[in-house]
Amino acid sequence: MTKYEPLAEFLGSHKGDSCTLALAEIERIIAKPLPRSARTHPAWWGNDGTHSQARAWMEAGWRARPASPDLDSVIFERKGNTHLRTTLSGPDGVTAQVVVRGLDRAVVRTLKRRARDAGRSLEAELRMILTRAARPSRDALLGEADRIRAMTPGPLPDSTALLRAYRDSR
Repeated sequence: MTKYEPLAEFLGSHKGDSCTLALAEIERIIAKPLPRSARTHPAWWGNDGTHSQARAWMEAGWRARPASPDLDSVIFERKGNTHLRTTLSGPDGVTAQVVVRGLDRAVVRTLKRRARDAGRSLEAELRMILTRAARPSRDALLGEADRIRAMTPGPLPDSTALLRAYRDSR
């Protein structure tokens, strides 16, 4: 295990898309002091995979940058593909935060354009897509119809014939 693997593990389990850590926090995570250059040279926090510290956070899917010129804290941000984050509110008042990572930027642009073209918010567009995706498939519905049909005592009368008979009896 390298010196910076605990930091990579910490970032790997972090739920957000950014994380600001004081240098003292990083030292607690790695259980070792950072080198003096981490406190004096912003380039130490560069995202250059030839350095063990950068390789650790980059392999975990993060990029780093100093939070301020005095190098007292570092901002880690997820790298790579973009993500989509929204809060969905259902009609029953239940809300859920949805974060989808690893989306191609073109996909996010398409979703936003579809929502705009339909006159909906991005939240409403995603709610519609997710609701449609959660509906039972055609095969599941046909299977349920077969199950119900199997519970009936025999063939059901034709509704057209029943309506005719009713009409003729009046």
